[in-house]
Amino acid sequence: MWSEETSLGFESRKCRDRVVQYLHGTILDIGCGEEKVIPQAIGVDLNEKADIRVDLTNPHALRLFNDNAVNVVFSSHFLEHVYDYETMLKEMWRVIRPKGLLILYLPHMDLYPNIGQPGANPDHKHDFVPEDILKALDKFAKYSVIRNQTYDGTNEYSFELIIEKSETPSIVEKDTRDRVLVIRLGAYGDMVQVTPIFRLYHEKGYKVDCLCNHESFDVLEHNPYIEDLQVIQRGAIPATQLKEYFAHLETKYAKVINLCESIERGLLLEDRDEEFYLPKEERHRRCNVNYSDRLLELAGLSERGMRPEAYLSDQEAFYGNLLRKKNRGWFCVQWQLTGSSTHKLYPYAEAIIEYCLEKYPRMKFYLTGGPEVHMYVDSWDRRVVSKLGKWNQRQAIVMTKFMDLVISPETGTLNGAGAFAVPKIGLLTHSSRENLTKYFLSDYSLESEAKCAPCHRLVHDTRFCETDKTFGLPVCMSEGHSPARIIGIIDRLYGEWANADHEERCESAQAA
Repeated sequence: MWSEETSLGFESRKCRDRVVQYLHGTILDIGCGEEKVIPQAIGVDLNEKADIRVDLTNPHALRLFNDNAVNVVFSSHFLEHVYDYETMLKEMWRVIRPKGLLILYLPHMDLYPNIGQPGANPDHKHDFVPEDILKALDKFAKYSVIRNQTYDGTNEYSFELIIEKSETPSIVEKDTRDRVLVIRLGAYGDMVQVTPIFRLYHEKGYKVDCLCNHESFDVLEHNPYIEDLQVIQRGAIPATQLKEYFAHLETKYAKVINLCESIERGLLLEDRDEEFYLPKEERHRRCNVNYSDRLLELAGLSERGMRPEAYLSDQEAFYGNLLRKKNRGWFCVQWQLTGSSTHKLYPYAEAIIEYCLEKYPRMKFYLTGGPEVHMYVDSWDRRVVSKLGKWNQRQAIVMTKFMDLVISPETGTLNGAGAFAVPKIGLLTHSSRENLTKYFLSDYSLESEAKCAPCHRLVHDTRFCETDKTFGLPVCMSEGHSPARIIGIIDRLYGEWANADHEERCESAQAA
């Protein structure tokens, strides 16, 4: 309820945790004051801290924005300050794209001192209830109401509207009190490891929602066991306030499974962890635990030995099968060249590829990873296809299903390949096979032979690593994986494929 002690400004802080999942794309925070609802928003106000300084007392102030320009218009405790609030509301609506959102957080006239009453804000021009806003919208807008909720807790005295620019009938936000929410804010590989949990809880009769960030959203597309896939932008909630945000989510769900930092800082140590500085043998004793098993344990599940899961759309399956058909008679290798840190770059990839091209005329390579890697693919003719910077992470994962071999460092691509039966060579450094690939099918992953490996440390540069003199790369990769070991596995798998292909062709000829 309102009191002088609870009315301290920064009203958007009070609703941020509830609306942050809707704040994506281009966001205008109209009347932002001294603090935007999230850092990624574009603050519009006359305040000197705003990104765009505009006198919002003019209801036509938003004319500087084109029609359908933004994904979200957010505004907290502002509209009641504008005389012609209907014109301002119409302008807010104009700049929102179809399927975009208008999010308003306004003082409720039954909970906040009305104009002329003791404690009322002398600058207020209106006292509102939610119906006032909806009636104004009815004059010019077609919309769906996602949320219409009044909050009168210890420090709130406002109502919250989330309205979609839509031609469809009005809808109500889903009730989540009977659902499980799985939270994992991490990268692609982190999220791939979590995937069995969605299916297992679904099979136990739960509806399962997932909260992730943009880095891992693509991994979960087309997963039939996720009822609602929610995304928050990285940094939208300050790290120091994530605990409070997660506590808020626990009030909305029957069960919340928070897997943030479930592997990192537990089985992959960071330099802020005391265990990071323990001797390697002690780190190995503590951390040589399978990641999937640990995640299942933390999720409250008894199952163990699960592999990652990936689900393809019909279009993805069509394209993959088309690629496979196009490459009939070729042994196709997908080599993921890059990862998120220096110890995931293998300096002898090019040499191994050149060796294989010379020795095996029916071998073909697809190179995946970031565009920062440059290899002399032009001289290798059509047998080397560069998808560097062309296939995104999801495409790289999906296409592993249609290859004859996948070679990758500890990346999302390797984790994704673990969902399929394709043979795979993981070039492991900080993790062991026990940690990462223990339950993968057709797994030929190699642990680094460097003395420091597996270090069970999560590092992104070379500050804590011994580096080689030739490349300046961590020795766990550059010296820990000899080309001979990798070539030996390739030779074996190619030989098995060639024999099987020969037998298939002989059978076809006999049948003809």
